[in-house]
Formats: sequence, C-alpha cells, structure tokens
Amino acid sequence: MRFIADMMLGRLARWLRLYGYDTLYGVEDDDEILRIARDEGRVILTRDATLSERARRLGLEVILLGSNSFEEQIEELKSFGVEFRELFPANARCPKCNGPIKPVSKEEIRNKVPESVYRKYDEFYVCENCGQIYWPGRQWEEMLKIDRKLRGEQ
Repeated sequence: MRFIADMMLGRLARWLRLYGYDTLYGVEDDDEILRIARDEGRVILTRDATLSERARRLGLEVILLGSNSFEEQIEELKSFGVEFRELFPANARCPKCNGPIKPVSKEEIRNKVPESVYRKYDEFYVCENCGQIYWPGRQWEEMLKIDRKLRGEQ
C-alpha cells in the first residue's frame, strides 16, 4: 500500500515511513494531492472531509481519519487493514524524505557521524535519497517503546 498524506498528518506520515510504507507528505494543494494519488495509485490519508469527498467522486481510494490523536489514527488505519509489524531499520523508509534505507558498513560512514557515535555503534543505515545516516541509538530505543505501545505489546 502506498499513501499520500495531507498536511494535517505529518507525524503519522513519518511513522508510516518507519514501518516501511511509501508515504508522500508535504503537498499542500488538494488538487495536487488528488492528481498524485490518481497518477501514482496512492491511497489518500486525510482528516479533511471535503478532500475525502472529492477523492471519492473521482474514484480514488481515500481513508478519512476522524481522530487528532496519533495513537487513535494508527488504530483507525488498522481497521482499514494497514498492518504495523515490528519496526526494523532495514525495512523502514527515511522519515525525512521517504527514500529507501539500506544497511551500510561501518567503514562507509567513517567521518560522516560524530566520532563518539562511530566508536559506540556497529550498525548503520543510510537513506538512498537524502543520505541521512541512522543507527540504533537512544532515539531508536524511544521509537521502539512507542512501537511496542502501538502494537499493544507494552
């Protein structure tokens, strides 16, 4: 499933990317959202009833979310069959740009991360689009806690 999320759903879009879903975000114009959804076969995610109705009239797939709460939005998506499996960096997409993330050797990122990070970690990933480097540090541990909560495993 590929998505395009409207501007009200930034946090949700980033998390969908972390779960490996190709999710466009940042398109402000509703007409452009509709065009991209049609041209690329993307499901529109929105809280905007007017946008949802326009999409339906055009025969586009749309999920109208009712909640402002990120956690409740995840539950709503589950009811539409969106699966949230355990986070794993190699399956994720870049939360910044939506690009694919691939594992890289420690040597490949030498001098591209702080020396303390380089010494402390052996596992690294890089976004193929924007070059952002990721490693399983403190921020990743916090994301895993949220992930377990979202999947009901606390």
